[in-house]
Amino acid sequence: MEYYKISKGNWSVIDRFNNIDEANARAEGFGTGYAVEYVAPYVAPSPEARLSLDMKFCNELINIFLQDNRIAGVTAEQGEALMSKFSTVLSFAQVGAIKSVDYHIKNMTVDDVFTQPRKDKYMSLIRDYLSQF
Repeated sequence: MEYYKISKGNWSVIDRFNNIDEANARAEGFGTGYAVEYVAPYVAPSPEARLSLDMKFCNELINIFLQDNRIAGVTAEQGEALMSKFSTVLSFAQVGAIKSVDYHIKNMTVDDVFTQPRKDKYMSLIRDYLSQF
């Protein structure tokens, strides 16, 4: 994997691709006139650094979950039901096991408090986080 910059005018994005051909294909998907240039090789973080990143992300995810509960005005009963529903997810999140968090959230059923938009939001956050590795 390597980082390539795709740009046109004042707009640009840097993303990882396996090779220049994949980067060019993505640029062509944007339309005509996009330039592609090599930036740098992708260097995976060490296991220690990755654990630190995963722990930080999981803590942020827990905070987002708690904030969403407050914004939604979750009652004490609904909060207890959510905590029961999320107990496995929260256990994995506390140790930075992001792939397990992802698996369990994907398989959780939605209800009147854990709605499909909330589920989609968490899955999107996790997908975006994991896409950088």
